[in-house]
Amino acid sequence: MRRLVSVLVGLALATLLVACTPDEGNHLDAVNRFRTANGLPALTWEEGAYAKVHRWSEKMAADGRLSHSVLTQGVPAGWHVLGENVAMNPSLDGAMTALEQSPAHRANLLNPRFTKVAVGVVKAGTRYWVTEVFIG
Repeated sequence: MRRLVSVLVGLALATLLVACTPDEGNHLDAVNRFRTANGLPALTWEEGAYAKVHRWSEKMAADGRLSHSVLTQGVPAGWHVLGENVAMNPSLDGAMTALEQSPAHRANLLNPRFTKVAVGVVKAGTRYWVTEVFIG
C-alpha cells in the first residue's frame, strides 16, 4: 500500500511540475501508470523537448497523417538513447491503448534506459495527435 501511495504522489507531483496542457498532463500520467504497472520507474518530464513534441503534433494534425520527426532535432544535449512514439485516435485513452498494443511502441514505453519524456498532444477536429519523445 505504501508503494502505491508513493507512486501516486510521485505521479501527481510530476504532473504539477509540467508546463503543458491538461491533455498532455493526462497522457504523461497514462505513460507513467503503464510503466509503473510493468515494474518500471516513472519518467520525469523533459521541458527542453516540449516545444519539439508539441510542434510535431501540430504538424501531423495539419498534414492529416502520422509521421516521425528528425529525432535528434530539438532535443537537449546530453542524451545517450532516444525514442519516439506517434499516435492518432479519437480519444487519448485510445491512443494510449494503441501504443501499448504495438510491439515497437510498447518497447519504447517500457525501455528501462529511458528516464525522461516530453509529450505533445493536439486535438484537431475529432482526433487527438500525440507525440512522445523518450530520452535516456
